[in-house]
Amino acid sequence: MRLFIAVELSDEIKDMIEEDISRLKRMGGKITWVKRPAMHITLKFLGDVAPERVENIERAMDRTASRIEEFDLEIEGYGSFPPSSPRPRVLWVGVKEPEEITHLQEVLEDELLKEGFQKETRAFHPHITMGRVKGTSALRKITGEIKAMAGKKFGKIRVNRIVLFRSRLTPEGPIYTELYASELR
Repeated sequence: MRLFIAVELSDEIKDMIEEDISRLKRMGGKITWVKRPAMHITLKFLGDVAPERVENIERAMDRTASRIEEFDLEIEGYGSFPPSSPRPRVLWVGVKEPEEITHLQEVLEDELLKEGFQKETRAFHPHITMGRVKGTSALRKITGEIKAMAGKKFGKIRVNRIVLFRSRLTPEGPIYTELYASELR
């Protein structure tokens, strides 16, 4: 099973992102835009995991949740990976002052390590993937608009649980199914 652990977004935040995606889509370009059900903040991508290891993940999630108090997270700004590149691969919505979610992710990594899952080697950059760039058509126009919206404020979400999702890839895009959730303190 292809699995990841994430923080969900409020409907209000998703609405605002969808509105911006609609506007950017009209500019053209070869970008695979993320659909509403796929909007989230990934804490840990686990990849292909044997079904018998799901209980290990659930234990790690529960231990993490017992150590972290729920908190508010401000969603703000736009950017791209790689940053400042004329040919970005990913367009994203950002997180303002990410200390608390970064701490949550670090604790989760430590607890998953105890269950035999490897730590991520790349630095954690909390974000909401908005689109994946597939070609350069209209890219300059779109990245210009992204830069113009860099400081956009979306509001806050209450982070009060972490969710284990199964991701099934289909030609129409990924389908995410919630398998388990742990409530933060």
